[in-house]
Amino acid sequence: MTYQFEASHIFLEDDGYAIIIGFANDKDAPSKFVLLQKPKEFDEQDKQLGMDKIHIQIEDESRAAYGGIKSISKNQDHVLIDLDSDTAAALEVEGTIDMIVDTHHPHAAAIFTALRQMAESEGIHFVQEE
Repeated sequence: MTYQFEASHIFLEDDGYAIIIGFANDKDAPSKFVLLQKPKEFDEQDKQLGMDKIHIQIEDESRAAYGGIKSISKNQDHVLIDLDSDTAAALEVEGTIDMIVDTHHPHAAAIFTALRQMAESEGIHFVQEE
């Protein structure tokens, strides 16, 4: 089953260490959410452990992985994240995350730009259709 939800709360954060993009079904008490985190810098040990890739998490820390994102697409009001089988298994989803996003949100353009940059930094196919 595709992991699908309406992301009524979206955010972009730069904590100095990493860029964090979040999608949640509620701002205060989310039951469904996706966090994407990309470190700005990493060392050789991070690379050896695969921690130089986008970290993706859904719902809680036990459902998380580094890397494994095959593609990201934004078409109209949907953001789709296609995962490889290892990452899908770690997140306990079938392989696709489908988030319905308010494209008129005040920070939507900045979030989609950051998402594209994050994907492109790892050679992940990114498609944006209007």
